[in-house]
Amino acid sequence: MKNRQLTLAFIFSIVVFSANALLEKTIKTQEKKTVTTTATFDGYDAEDGYSFIIREDEDDEESEITMFFTEISEEALKAVNLKSEDMIGKRFQITYEITEYEEEDDNGYVETFESFKILEVKKMK
Repeated sequence: MKNRQLTLAFIFSIVVFSANALLEKTIKTQEKKTVTTTATFDGYDAEDGYSFIIREDEDDEESEITMFFTEISEEALKAVNLKSEDMIGKRFQITYEITEYEEEDDNGYVETFESFKILEVKKMK
């Protein structure tokens, strides 16, 4: 009985290690880049996260893009309550990190994605 339990534990550990090895292979972080910009806070949504409107060209309203940040650092959370509706429309200087990574699906197709994390938030006057 004890040998059977040891054999099952051994087989289970091999399965777990194999699964972890496959996960490591499918997600590879390529590059991290930090960006600081001025943006207008557009609100918070539980699904989409924190949204900011960033104007790439200050003189051209059509150059606006909306960025969604699903991750935020503890420091940024403490600096400003971005879940408050009072912050909507306010201007902030935000520093965020862009992480580019690749995922490989079961068919071997590799796709590149980006994730965005707010590192610092400072309210503009």
